[in-house]
Formats: sequence, structure tokens, C-alpha cells
Amino acid sequence: MSTEKFLEIRGLKKYFEAGRPSLFSRATNLVHAVDGVSLTLRRSEVLALVGESGCGKSTMALLLMGLEDPTEGTVIFEDRDITHLNDGQRKDLRKKIQMVFQDPYESLNPTQTIGEIVAEPLLVHGMADTPDRDERVKKALEDAGLKPADVYLGRYPHELSGGQRQRVVIAAALVLEPEIIIADEPVSMLDVSIRAEVINLLADLRIKRQIAVIFITHDLGSVGFFADRVAVMYLGRIVEIGTMLEVLESPQHPYTKALISVIPVPNPRLRHERTILQGETPNPIDVPSGCRFHPRCPVAVDACKASDPPFIPLTKTHQAACLLLVK
Repeated sequence: MSTEKFLEIRGLKKYFEAGRPSLFSRATNLVHAVDGVSLTLRRSEVLALVGESGCGKSTMALLLMGLEDPTEGTVIFEDRDITHLNDGQRKDLRKKIQMVFQDPYESLNPTQTIGEIVAEPLLVHGMADTPDRDERVKKALEDAGLKPADVYLGRYPHELSGGQRQRVVIAAALVLEPEIIIADEPVSMLDVSIRAEVINLLADLRIKRQIAVIFITHDLGSVGFFADRVAVMYLGRIVEIGTMLEVLESPQHPYTKALISVIPVPNPRLRHERTILQGETPNPIDVPSGCRFHPRCPVAVDACKASDPPFIPLTKTHQAACLLLVK
């Protein structure tokens, strides 16, 4: 894995308007979907973005793909500011950054053959007449684990299993030979028996094609052997970030500890007490004052209600935002 930071996110925010102004007020409520996120991604690195549903993970993916414009902040890719691009510039960018969506059943056009689906990105980007088009399609399918490719080219999505469909989605992302794949909950719709196969596939592609992966998930346990680093997200913010080993073996934020405590442990002798968080994630329209986790935090003190905690450096690679870490 390279140490070069070729994707850098600085203070990224995305607020959505909720509702409409009334006759008595022009004010609108704002949903704080992403609220000041800063991250880096290195070449061929796997970064896991972990958190409960509604914490802003998918909005982050849409911002990085240029499918949403940020309210504030900057995204730098290969020393170029890609925060605000026109349609043509975004189209060129998507050759290098591709996305794998959560639902393989909705991601594929049922009227197209598998060969047509995987070749379509080449058509969209004006590369349909390239001499090696057919070879690129077949290579993408085989790299995605659909071998031999000739068996699948003429099939339709309804003839494939859920795992095979997700491999087709991955192949369609690979055909453009991207540098980054953003995988948004890519295994949550799949049977448990084949989730590990898809995760192993992404791990192999990272090595074989030198692709960086941003793996978005709510299940910290599913990426324990796969990711280099993990960023834990809560209510629009990163609350802890570090290497996977640091976060799994020495979690420092109470939210991270709660997520790790509910990871299933196969050996009964190694099981530990679970931390079950009370209540629901607060409404992102009305973000709690101070530390946004304090209403659900099992170790919160009075100061947590008033003070927004800064990131505390624990090691060169490990940081967490918690007042209890301040010495």
C-alpha cells in the first residue's frame, strides 16, 4: 500500500433543506447529513467507513462521486480540486472513481444482457469502438469472479443469483479501469454464505489492480480482516479513525466500543459484555449541543452536553473525539 494521499477530503459538509417555508416564516430546517468530515485515502488502500444507518455514510459517497454538491468543504483528487465540476469534468472523473451500489437487483437493467451491461460504461464514455472493448469486458467479468466470461455474456440478470449479480455490478465498475471504488454496503443484500466471497473479491482486486476501496458498512465485523484503516461515523461526523488493528483492539470512543461489543464472537469463552445503546440516533435536523453522542453515551458527563470534543491524537495513526480522552 502506498503512503501517497491521492484523495483528500477537507471539512466536507452537506446540508439538505427539510420542508418548505410557511406564510409566517421563511426559515427552513436543515438536515446535517455530513457535518465537517476530513479524511485521506492512499493509493490501493482500503478505508472502511462505519456507522449506523442515517449517519451520513451514503451521502459521503454521493459527494465523492459528484452526485451531490457539498454545502462546504473541499475534495482534492490527485492534486486537483474536484469539489465543483461541470458535467463534462465529472464525466471524466468517473472513469477514475466508480461506485458499487447496495442493491444488485435494482442496479442492473433487466432488458440488457450481462455483456451489454458491463460494456455500457465504455459506451457512455465514448470508448465503445476501442479495439480491445470485448477483451476489457471479458477481463472485467473474470476479474469479478465470473469465469469463463463467455458463459455469462449472453445471459440476463434474472438468470443469475444475487451474488453473481453483485459481481456483474463490480465488473461494470472495473471495465473503466478506475483508481477508486466506492462500495456502498455491497454485501448487505446478499446471503450470509456469499458475503465473504464478495469481500474477498474486493480484497483481491485491491491487490491485483491496485485499486483503492472506500468500503461503506454498518457492520464493523465484516471488514475486520479486509480494511487497512477504519473511520467511525456518527451523526454526520467522524468520531474515531485509525488502523483496523488499533480500532478493533483498542477502541477509544464510546460509540466505537458499543459497535465492537455487538460483533458476534464464535468462541463462547471469548464473549464479552455487550453495550446496547439506548434510544435512536438523534434527528439530524436538531443536532444535540456539545458532543452529539452524549444523549446515548453510557459514560457521558455534564461537560459533554456543553463542549464539542476535538480530535485527540492517540498515536500517529489513531485519533478519537471524546472529552474523556482529554488530559
